[in-house]
Amino acid sequence: MNTMNNRTTVIVFLAIFAVGIVLFVVLPFIFFRGPSEPEEPGVPPPSGEPADVPTQGVFRSDNGGRTWDPADAIEGRIGSIAGFRIRRLIPHPTDPDTLFAATESNGLWESRSRGALWAQIADDESMDGGLAPMADVLSVAINPDDPREWYVAAYQDRRGRLFRSLDDGNSFTEVYRTPSERFGVFDAYYDSDTRAVWIITGQGGLLESRDRGETWRVVRWFADGLIRMLVSPRNEAVRFLVTPEGRVFRTEDRGASWVDITPNFRQFSGATAQQAWFIDSDGNLYLGSAYGLLRSRDHGDTFTAPPLIVPPESLPVRAVAAHPAEPFRVAAAAANQLYRSDDDGLSWSILISPPGSSITDLLFHPTDRSVIFAITTSR
Repeated sequence: MNTMNNRTTVIVFLAIFAVGIVLFVVLPFIFFRGPSEPEEPGVPPPSGEPADVPTQGVFRSDNGGRTWDPADAIEGRIGSIAGFRIRRLIPHPTDPDTLFAATESNGLWESRSRGALWAQIADDESMDGGLAPMADVLSVAINPDDPREWYVAAYQDRRGRLFRSLDDGNSFTEVYRTPSERFGVFDAYYDSDTRAVWIITGQGGLLESRDRGETWRVVRWFADGLIRMLVSPRNEAVRFLVTPEGRVFRTEDRGASWVDITPNFRQFSGATAQQAWFIDSDGNLYLGSAYGLLRSRDHGDTFTAPPLIVPPESLPVRAVAAHPAEPFRVAAAAANQLYRSDDDGLSWSILISPPGSSITDLLFHPTDRSVIFAITTSR
């Protein structure tokens, strides 16, 4: 009897010991390997394999969107602008290979090489009222008759501001600031016909200066804030102003009178939410939104929906662009998928998309129809 009890005790002890080995040795080894060593910025992985392609930033395709390469290297030093949140890509009005990146909290950047290399537009006098390297830049307007004359809309030191440069971005002077804190200057436009600068503000102000920003006049105060201004390339008297709520106002006489065109697209469910506006070289309006894609050929009096092949779960359409010289070539993006039409939106092809979870902006090269730029984000 004692022998049986001793044998049972040994078996129980061995079973408990085995369970302890599993709980305290094997499982921790499988499920917890300890913290990994921190990686140094810019150091390639120890395996010797090439670093991963960035999943956000600026990308360029030289073959119409079939393949993409990063276009984000910083000129003169190691690094890239891939980690920046880029609001917009803005083309230079006279140099087709030059473009600007308006960033959130990382200032203004310029590339004169189709995005191959970027340099920050930094004002050495930023402490004395110039454009700061960490400014939140929203728009750039350049005088096409004198490309050395720039206007940069930015949010800096808790106020919206407009900066002017008369020397190709080497130095800046502040020529406007919002009267109250926490309101931005959201867009700027240089009217080449009247030689006037126009700006819009988060306080609902539309203002004009005809003396390079030395003095200003109020064109109109709107009840809502203003976040985007679109001007028809075919007729600069035709302009559209967008509010944060998705309402749109139109003028056809440089601001003397205004019409609310919102009811003309509000019938499309979701068209006032998550908007992305674009105006092509013929003056046609495009609206990407939670509805999908809309277009107006009559200055917003009527809107129709091109048959874009986007599944509902991929909406909204967050970026739209058309080639300046051939506006029947249209590109649109929803989520991380890119679509292109070469027949004015009648049919669409699905292109290889650049890395990233979402495409937020598109831009065709002004003269080379095979080159497309895209901004992507990993968020």
